[in-house]
Amino acid sequence: MTEKIGIYLCECGPNIASKIDLDRLAEDLSKLDDYKDKELIIKKHKLLCSVAGKQFLEEEINDNKLTHMVCAACSPRDHDSTFINVCKKTQLNPYLYTIVNIREQVAWVIPDMEEATDKALKYVHAGMNRVLYQTPLEEKQLDSNPDVLVIGGGMAGMEAALSTASKNRMVYLVEKTDQLGGRSSSLFGLLPVQGENLSSLQRKIADVKKNRFIKIFMNAEVERIVGFMGNFEVLLNAKDNDGILELITGAVVVATGYDLFDANKLENISYTAEDNVFNALELEAMINEKKKVELRSGKEVNSVTLVHCVGRGEVGYCSKICCNYNFKISNYLQKQGIKKITHLVRDICAPTKTSQKFQNSVIDNGAEVIYVDSVNIDGEKLTYKSRKGEEVKLDSDMIVLATSTIPTKSTKEISKLLNLDLDEAGFFQEAHMKINPVSTNIDGVFAVGSAHGPGSIVDALVQAKAAGGKILTQLIPGQKIIPEVKVSEVLEAYCTGCQTCLQVCKYDSIYFDEDKGISVVNEAICRGCGNCIGSCPSGSIRSKHFTNPQL
Repeated sequence: MTEKIGIYLCECGPNIASKIDLDRLAEDLSKLDDYKDKELIIKKHKLLCSVAGKQFLEEEINDNKLTHMVCAACSPRDHDSTFINVCKKTQLNPYLYTIVNIREQVAWVIPDMEEATDKALKYVHAGMNRVLYQTPLEEKQLDSNPDVLVIGGGMAGMEAALSTASKNRMVYLVEKTDQLGGRSSSLFGLLPVQGENLSSLQRKIADVKKNRFIKIFMNAEVERIVGFMGNFEVLLNAKDNDGILELITGAVVVATGYDLFDANKLENISYTAEDNVFNALELEAMINEKKKVELRSGKEVNSVTLVHCVGRGEVGYCSKICCNYNFKISNYLQKQGIKKITHLVRDICAPTKTSQKFQNSVIDNGAEVIYVDSVNIDGEKLTYKSRKGEEVKLDSDMIVLATSTIPTKSTKEISKLLNLDLDEAGFFQEAHMKINPVSTNIDGVFAVGSAHGPGSIVDALVQAKAAGGKILTQLIPGQKIIPEVKVSEVLEAYCTGCQTCLQVCKYDSIYFDEDKGISVVNEAICRGCGNCIGSCPSGSIRSKHFTNPQL
C-alpha cells in the first residue's frame, strides 16, 4: 500500500504567513526527490487550531484516507494534543501524525522570508521523514477507583475531604495525631481580614466527623503507596483501627502542614524554657488556655517585644504569614491593656490588599515599629543593631519570636513514598506555579496548604478546593482512565539483568522478573520520562514513539 501523507501548513493568522512563503514551501515540498513514490497532499489553512481548522483536518483525513499526517504550525506545547484529538475522531491512528514547529523556531526568529522559507522546508522535510518511521500505538482503558486519600487533618486536609466526598466517592482522611484541625486548632483567633474565625474551624471539624462518606483515621500514618492515578494501593498503619490496613484510592492529597524553625539554632539567639521568650504559636496556646498573656511565673505583663523574620535568612524565603500574625498578637495585647508593645522588623510583609490597613490600625493604636539590621537575644536580654549601626538595649517583660515556617519532618518521607519532587526550600514542588499550582510531578497526587509552601489559612482552603475540583473532573466514578502510551519497553534479548533501571525509575514502574532474569516495565504506571533509557548500560530499553530510528 502506497503511503499517502497529508501535509498541512498553518498560516496562524499573520504569525507564519507574513514571515514564510507558504506557497513556495508547498511547491518545494511537492518536488522532493525522495518522495516521488509517495502520494503527497499539501494544503494550507488560515488557522488549523480553530473550529473550522479542526473540521478541515478531519474531512481531509477521511476523504483522502491518509496513512500519515504532518501539521506545520506552532509549538507542540500549544496544539499537539489538539491535532491528536482530531486524529482520534478519524480512521488515522494519532501516533501516525506529527507536528512541526515553524512558528517559534522559524517565523518568529528569522526576519528574512527567503531564509525562513528555506529553514521551514528542512523542518517539514524532517517531519515527513520521521512520521514514516512512526508506528501505530493503541491506548488502553483501565478501570479507576474514584476514592481519595487525604494525608493530614488540618484545615487544608479537611477542606479537600469535604470538597471530594460524595455518594460515589469515599474519602480516607489520615491524621497522625489524636485531633483534627492541625495547627489552626491551637490558635486563639484568626486575622480579622481572613474571613474565617475559629467557630468556622469547629464547624468544619463537625462537618467532617458527621460526613458518612469520610472515614477518619486518627493516630495513623501512611506506610507505603504504589500505583498510579486511578489505582493507588495504600498501606496504612492505623493504631486506632487494628493496625495495618490496605486501601485502594484513585487520588492522593498531601496536606501535611508545616513546622516552625527552631530559633535556638541561630548564633544570635539563645534562651531556655524558663525564660519569658516564646514563639508565636506558644503564645497563642497560652491565650487559648489561660485567656490572657502572662509571664511564666504567672505575673502580669507590662511590656512585650515582638521580633519579626526569625530564621528568614537561614531558610531563604519569606513565610508570608508571620508579620500579620505578629500584628494580630499585638492587637490582642492592646486589648488586654498592655501599653508598651514594640515590633523589631527588617521588612514588613503585607501579603493581601487588606494587610496594610490592618497593620496600620495596630500601629495607630500605639504599637511601635523599629527597623533593625539584626537582633541578639541571650535569655531575656535583648539588643538590636539599628539602621544607623548603633547597638541598642531593649528591656521588656516578654519576647515573642515570629519564626519561619518550614516543611514538616514527614515531608521527605512522603516525598520518597510517592516519588514527589521537592523545591529548593524542601516543600512539595508544584507542577507549574501559575497554571497548575496544586498538582505535583505525579499524576493524581496533589499538594495543598503549607505542605505546598508558606501561606495563610485562606490560601490553604483555596488550594484544597482547587485540588478537589481537579479530582472531581479527572476521576469520574465509572469512567475509565487512559494511561500514558509513549512508555518505555525492555528488549528482552539485550537485557543483562543489571537492574540499573529499577534504581533510576521515579515512578516504581519497573520490576525484575526473577525467572527470566530481566527487567519488565509496568506500562500502566510508566510515564515515559526516559530515565531508564539513558541509564541502561546495554541499550536494551527504548521508548515507544521515540525509538532510535525515529529520533
